[in-house]
Amino acid sequence: MHPFVLSVKKAIKKYEMIHPGERVVVGVSGGPDSMALLHALWNLRQDLHLSLVVAHLDHGLRPEAREERMFVRKASAELGIPFVSRKADVKEWQKEERLTLQEAAREARYHFLQETARTKKASRIALGHTADDQAESLIMRLLRGSGTRGLSGIPPVRDDRIIRPLIEVWRAEVESFLEKRKIAFLSDPSNRSFHFLRNRVRHELLPLLQQYNPRIQQTLVQMAELFRAEEEFWQKLLEEEFPSLVRARKKDSITLDIPSLNARPLPLRFRSIRYAMEKLLGNLRRLGFPHLLAIEALLQSPEPNKRLQLPRGIWVAKAYHALTISKGSEEVAPFEHPVPGPGYVEIPEIGRAIRFEVQTVRQEWKFEGPASVALLDFDTIDFPLMIRSFHPGDRFQPLGMAGEKKVKDLFIDCKIPAPQRKRVPLLCKEDRLLWVAGFRIDHRVRLKPETQRALHVELL
Repeated sequence: MHPFVLSVKKAIKKYEMIHPGERVVVGVSGGPDSMALLHALWNLRQDLHLSLVVAHLDHGLRPEAREERMFVRKASAELGIPFVSRKADVKEWQKEERLTLQEAAREARYHFLQETARTKKASRIALGHTADDQAESLIMRLLRGSGTRGLSGIPPVRDDRIIRPLIEVWRAEVESFLEKRKIAFLSDPSNRSFHFLRNRVRHELLPLLQQYNPRIQQTLVQMAELFRAEEEFWQKLLEEEFPSLVRARKKDSITLDIPSLNARPLPLRFRSIRYAMEKLLGNLRRLGFPHLLAIEALLQSPEPNKRLQLPRGIWVAKAYHALTISKGSEEVAPFEHPVPGPGYVEIPEIGRAIRFEVQTVRQEWKFEGPASVALLDFDTIDFPLMIRSFHPGDRFQPLGMAGEKKVKDLFIDCKIPAPQRKRVPLLCKEDRLLWVAGFRIDHRVRLKPETQRALHVELL
């Protein structure tokens, strides 16, 4: 067995990439790395009891694409391996998802490979990243200011499905294997273009760094292994700690407990916030360290209620002891929160809270005050109360009016845009509306000369 194939087998065993009897989709572009991967797995198919499927994606970006597809199809047929191909409209994908061209091409490729694995009932997807790719990726991420997670490099196994059997072999070993076995491959002209950062790192920066450390690539790969081990530790700790931070979990939002969050050390706090965003979005694309700093500033701000918007439609709202991270929160989900008694109730959906206090009425009181404060006749109402969002058809008797009025008409009079109306909390006693928070109380619960107890309510 060729030393290259033995190295691939060793990596598969080390990282438990493949179990006997599994079907593996092999992503093959026709380039040297993917062709070496295909032949290595083909050589190991009996030893590891594998069945293989070749998957090739035409990104629709180069005129050579048809010849590349035919080349990979022929190579698959010669090995007796099933072949699947598709053409993707990467530019349209880029436009729809607002990605760079490289990001769109990558996402289209992974989407195609995952779909192929599902339709072919394959449990693994093999990609041809090498140790050189690992070293180059580490430098690129260092230049972008990545944290230890980014510096952990390309994982040998991701999501228990995507595997990289060449991750511990060098490009020179790939080339030697292809030459020895006389395996044909295609050269991608874009690999010579200095338009791409990876090519500039490969052909300019790495040779320069080798003047200072001839083993810089090996050093970088060792660093990635160290950071990866640290990230595995952090990930395990996060999975244990995170549930205790969560106050509420919905389809499009996660609410974290701020006192519990602030009690954690800063590195764990950052990772917990990032973990929550990744849970919501599936990945952290376009969300980086500056956004974590912005959230940290929000957490430490003395202001009890504040919100900020992040890329990809993410909103972060602070409401006293709750930090709610949500996607697309411009459209507020309906909410309903019970008020069992005095104290304050958080409304994480809108990043606000309401405080309740029962007070004895004093003659010197002046009833005029800010719109955020309401004084209600507590002799005629009692707990529990309810805070909820606006419902179409809601009616009440505004203070000073003889008859009822639709809440919608009040919003129109106050020039409240329709999207903002769902952000206005309503205080109710069962089906009876007491206060349109921040605007008007119901005339029937106003303070009267004979009122002994007042409910002081403040929108925070």
